[in-house]
Amino acid sequence: MPPPPPLTDALVREAESLLLGLLRNDLIGVYVIQDHVLRYANRRFAEMFGYTPDDISNQPALEQFVAPHDRERVLANVARRIRGEASTAHYTFRGKHRDGRTLEMEVFGNRTQLEGRPAIIGLMLDITARKAAEQTTVEQLHFIGQLLEAIPSPVFFKDDQARYLGCNKAFETYIGRQRGELIGRSVFDISPPELAARYHEADQQLFDHPGVQTYEASVESTDGMRKEVIFNKATWLRSDGSVGGLVGVITDITDRKQTEALIWMQANYDPLTGLPNRRLLNDRLAEQIKRAQRDQGSLAVLFIDLDRFKEVNDALGHEAGDQLLMEAARRVVGCVRGTDTVARQGGDEFTVLLPGLSERAPIERIAEDIILALTEPFQLGNEQAYVSASIGITLFPQDADNPVAILKQADQAMYHAKEEGRNRFSYFSPAMQERAMLRVQLGKDLRAALAERQLSLQFQPIPSLCSGSIHKAEALLRWTHPQRGPVPPAEFIPVAEELGLIDAIGAWVFRQAVATVARWRDMQPAGATDEVQITVNASPRQFATGTSLEVLLDELDRRKLPGSCIALEITEGLLLDERPTVTAQLARLSAAGIQISLDDFGTGYSAMAYLKRMDIHTLKIDRSFIRDLTTDPSDLAITEAIIAMAHKLGLEVVAEGVETEAQRDCLIAAHCDYGQGYLFARPMPEDAFLELIACQPA
Repeated sequence: MPPPPPLTDALVREAESLLLGLLRNDLIGVYVIQDHVLRYANRRFAEMFGYTPDDISNQPALEQFVAPHDRERVLANVARRIRGEASTAHYTFRGKHRDGRTLEMEVFGNRTQLEGRPAIIGLMLDITARKAAEQTTVEQLHFIGQLLEAIPSPVFFKDDQARYLGCNKAFETYIGRQRGELIGRSVFDISPPELAARYHEADQQLFDHPGVQTYEASVESTDGMRKEVIFNKATWLRSDGSVGGLVGVITDITDRKQTEALIWMQANYDPLTGLPNRRLLNDRLAEQIKRAQRDQGSLAVLFIDLDRFKEVNDALGHEAGDQLLMEAARRVVGCVRGTDTVARQGGDEFTVLLPGLSERAPIERIAEDIILALTEPFQLGNEQAYVSASIGITLFPQDADNPVAILKQADQAMYHAKEEGRNRFSYFSPAMQERAMLRVQLGKDLRAALAERQLSLQFQPIPSLCSGSIHKAEALLRWTHPQRGPVPPAEFIPVAEELGLIDAIGAWVFRQAVATVARWRDMQPAGATDEVQITVNASPRQFATGTSLEVLLDELDRRKLPGSCIALEITEGLLLDERPTVTAQLARLSAAGIQISLDDFGTGYSAMAYLKRMDIHTLKIDRSFIRDLTTDPSDLAITEAIIAMAHKLGLEVVAEGVETEAQRDCLIAAHCDYGQGYLFARPMPEDAFLELIACQPA
């Protein structure tokens, strides 16, 4: 069988039918140009420009189909091929539709010979729609590019092999690298190994489970600085639905992390000493209790209170007080192990947690070291100050099994150490808790006592030792509890001070005392020259607020009584209090004529300079000197010296605790002004006191 003829031969034989098919197609315009005339144009060509073939046949070549600004270029292109300078051409130009619209056209032309003369046969496509679509795509890409650069957050994108495809300017700035250094590279090429491994693992998880991903990590820039960030990443898909890569956005949270750390520090550490505060102490205590329970271990807790810190703080100022607290904290930390916790409870109180200790010997060694360290002098600027420490110790699990109870018991043990004389430590015992509970109940009952009129005043005369006449008396507060009976003032006054009730109680006492002195004055015979006076004990806490003192001044003013009919009995400790409020209150009382009596003189500081500086009217010699006045020459000498000194300073003297005539005679011989004690009279209710006054000789 002979081989088939070549395809070229078949095409030649069918050339006429093929050419006709090409010319009649509905997609491509076909044209022939010769002698600058459009010799032929098929229907599609004519329709593209809004004409029919008859409208344009044998018309001047292409001028009417080309927009003016492209006409010169198109005609030059045609002319070059006619002249034989080029055989083919492929270009685009802007065409002109019959209705004036501009078209985008694409030309494929070829030089040929027609009837022995040069001609051009060409194909023309209307690409207006395609160009519009391409322009839209270009604009969209341009918009996306501008949008990407406008985003202030660093943005990056990678392929499905986690290699960088690009980023925005913010990303370049953030990590300190140009995008040219990134494209085609992986995180292992640009990041420290440990960070790169973290990024790669996250990328792989996202590729394995396409979608979105958020996590926190660190980023290191080229200058070595690390920043804390949040990565928000998502996969992007190709047109066939397969994963093409990922895009990520970085949010810098360095400032937030630093703020969180600062807030955490402020919430958990004392800003003055840098020690853990009460909150962190409670957390650590709870954690160490859990650990001790799990490991059947033990824990000792030390509660430390600085003795006489308030006096230093008041005398030298808060800045010096802060310096002392910082140095005290440093000393306490120096006495414990590195595994122990030292915390500041607040004020001048510290707590130490000693995990793993149950034997008393090592616990006491630490407590003694702390006490010794805190007794050393504190250099506060140009001043030296001295404090000591009272320490309460409680043990887990022997004493309690929860943080609240442990701290409460350590606090109770610390107060017991103070009661025992300070500058020592004391272990918790159940008896302390019983006393503390009684104290709490006493506080509750005391609140009710004032409202239910369980309080009363009794009056003890203070006669003149020279004449025996009574022109002075001391008002003594008494509390008769409905179940417990009489409660000693030494027991309930500290509770009243601690609970903040002392001012209200003091105001009540002042009203009662002023009312009594008013009735006493009314009993005085006409023409009497001796002024009567009631002495009232005043707590230092009353001078801090001054509310009850205002009541005293108002009562005197309301009853038109002179200030000298009331004397306030204060302690030497208050005399040393240099706070402006206390000094101002003392000066105001003195200006109102109210006299100040200094109680228990000789047992406290006995600072003579303060006697001279302050407006003190009376000294009371403590009963401890009067008790052995007739048997102990030293007590007699001290008493005589106090009386002589007071008289030299223009002060009157009251001796308290006078119980025998021999004591009275010694005091008279020493020229003491007044006496107070059971020899003369016991404290008595107001009615009995006024009856006694009424019976004394005129």
